[in-house]
Amino acid sequence: MTQLRILMLVNWNEDGKWPFLHALAKMVRRVDFLSPLSFTSAIGNRLTSASKYFSEFYTPLMALFRKSEYDVVISWQMRIGVSYGILKRLFHRRKPPLHIIQDFHIDLTQTRRFYWLHVALLKWAVPGIDYFCCTSTEEEEIYSRMFSIPRSRIVFLPLVESPRTFREPAHPRQDYIFSYGKSDRDFDTLIRAVAPLNIKTCILCKNYTPQVTVPRNVSIITTYVSDREMIQWIASSRMVALPLKDYRISAGQISMLEVMALARPLIITENMATKEYAVHGQTALFFQAGNDEDLAAQIQYLWNNAEAAENMGQQARQAAMKLNDKRMTVFSQLLEQCANELQKGEHR
Repeated sequence: MTQLRILMLVNWNEDGKWPFLHALAKMVRRVDFLSPLSFTSAIGNRLTSASKYFSEFYTPLMALFRKSEYDVVISWQMRIGVSYGILKRLFHRRKPPLHIIQDFHIDLTQTRRFYWLHVALLKWAVPGIDYFCCTSTEEEEIYSRMFSIPRSRIVFLPLVESPRTFREPAHPRQDYIFSYGKSDRDFDTLIRAVAPLNIKTCILCKNYTPQVTVPRNVSIITTYVSDREMIQWIASSRMVALPLKDYRISAGQISMLEVMALARPLIITENMATKEYAVHGQTALFFQAGNDEDLAAQIQYLWNNAEAAENMGQQARQAAMKLNDKRMTVFSQLLEQCANELQKGEHR
């Protein structure tokens, strides 16, 4: 494994400070990365935004032309992985470099008209992907069956929170519940839960349009809030509630880990991914998707038991701090498999 040469494909403007890159560099011979082109001219913001979107297609093409320099290509985002998987299948399927895709997942509830095309492209790309990192252990089995992926080639890779979040100082507590996020959220259920409780609740989401009557104790923030301000909202709250749409959708983990790192008591919908990061009653409270009565009961418990709530937040923080070691162990084992496969010449 120490002799592996790795190329990372990312869809953000990486400046080389990513902790994962530095940890990876200590494990292998060489690590390089390709990220979107950025611009500094008067129209640079628009060009940079467009570049970021199209990088999910042009960085895989750039990687294809540099394939002889590397043993492993790691796609750190779904569309990048699908694009490179298709290119690899077409042009060098049975030759190195090996291809790892991170964040491999689909929406198992999706019924929109052309979603079948998304799945079809993914199935076409799968033979060009050698190892798969998915978002939960339950999905390992689901995707193995769905895409005919050998179980030895798919693994759950935990997410981790940024180290700077753990360094955030304590904030004075204020009497409100906070909720936020934009993907796969079910804020209507939260509103129904808190409406009869008369507890101040703040929901941050710029594109949320309520489908229920909003009571006086609920505020919806749709204006821009900086990352710094959002951290303050989380850290100052009595608790955070993250209502999600469906058990079968892997969503909410990033916000969940952010809250845990800030040691705030958390109530969150149980889904295939969120249950990987907390133990009910110890490091978070789970409730079933759409069940406002269950959510209301969990809120009342934490609100009326402040000491237990704070203790839960501290335990959550400790649990989140241990995830990085677990993540690196999983990835190290994956790279070891790659090294052994390359050494034996068993590349598919």
